[in-house]
Amino acid sequence: MTEANTILPQNLQDLIANLSFVQAVPLGTQQGIPFVAVKVADNNSKLLEDNAVTCEFKPSIFNVDYKGQTIALCIVQFRINGSDRHIYTASYDLHNDKQYSDCHDLLAMTQYGLLVATNDVHTFLQFDTNFAGTFNPQQMIKEARASASDYDPLLFSEVSYGLTMQADTPAHLWEYLETIAPALHRWYARMQLQSEKVE
Repeated sequence: MTEANTILPQNLQDLIANLSFVQAVPLGTQQGIPFVAVKVADNNSKLLEDNAVTCEFKPSIFNVDYKGQTIALCIVQFRINGSDRHIYTASYDLHNDKQYSDCHDLLAMTQYGLLVATNDVHTFLQFDTNFAGTFNPQQMIKEARASASDYDPLLFSEVSYGLTMQADTPAHLWEYLETIAPALHRWYARMQLQSEKVE
């Protein structure tokens, strides 16, 4: 069941209006459930009305050495209905207390919610997470955060952009991140990025 976006608070209406079709934006935790907003094309509104939406998500946790600093981040991708055409990406700066908290709640791997919207309508959906790993994802981001230096948030933005631009589509990014930070390695990788020299 969908409702008109006009009933949402103005800040959410503005967010939806400016969301791309590949972004996922954390909305914080409500009643113990972390929520994320994604936007789908208007021609997908019937999926929302029919409540025909499934979702999976995959985190990739990094310490990146860049410009003499160590950045800690977690990139989380959400895939709707198993479709490579509906993959959304969120990047969490683990050195930022609020973003770390949002990511920590999500990586409890119990439940999460999505605000799925088109330009005109939206619905709130809730999903259970079926995680059967042999490691604790929350511990992984805790360790990544502990390994970080006290860097400027702009460095996080540069590193996040650099990592997500390693692939030309969200589907290719899904594959790339799976290769460098697979579940076998507890979704974690440490790497070094070179800054481009300006001549």
